Amino acid sequence: MISLLTDFGLHDGYVGVMKGVIWRIVPEIQIADISHNISPQNVLEGAIA
Repeated sequence: MISLLTDFGLHDGYVGVMKGVIWRIVPEIQIADISHNISPQNVLEGAIA
């Protein structure tokens, strides 16, 4: 399992592209979306999310 916590947002295709690359490399992997709405480059917010 891979969990995703990013600052990508959901307004474009970046999350989908990232998941596609992961699934191409490891087709049987499960992906859990934690959040994609962390403030850009806010490491502290990501750490406590």
